[in-house]
Amino acid sequence: MNEILFFGVIFGGIFSLFSSLVLVHMGLLIDRFPDGNEQARERSIWSPREFTRYAVMIYWPMYIAGAAMLVPGTRVLTVAGIATLFGLILFMITALVFSGATYNLMRAQRKGSGSPLVIGSVMKPQSILRAFRLPVQSRKTPSTRSSQVSRPAPIEE
Repeated sequence: MNEILFFGVIFGGIFSLFSSLVLVHMGLLIDRFPDGNEQARERSIWSPREFTRYAVMIYWPMYIAGAAMLVPGTRVLTVAGIATLFGLILFMITALVFSGATYNLMRAQRKGSGSPLVIGSVMKPQSILRAFRLPVQSRKTPSTRSSQVSRPAPIEE
């Protein structure tokens, strides 16, 4: 049982590390968007960049405390540790979805369409690859030439 918990803590930690990096980056991207006609945004604890940094700084000590609750092995601490880690990972997923939706809405308003993209267009591989600045390969279009196989066989009489 301890091996399963240890594997879960390691897997959750790797997921949380990458999610934290993406979340801080999304906070920076959202903070760069101008709000209305303002020239320079006032920086405070409530600006998206600072708020996500503080949220990540609070997240990691709580994650370490939740993982430490699993070490003694008592039932109460094990249940509390699992619940803490599970809740923190759900918090991270919720924060990522909310940040993505906010960035999508702000980007759609800047382009002038007024309505955000639907989930189907967000899940296209092109948009995901462009988000991470990876090259996008276009799909192959079928050739208009007919191949040898598709030609009808000549009829001999």
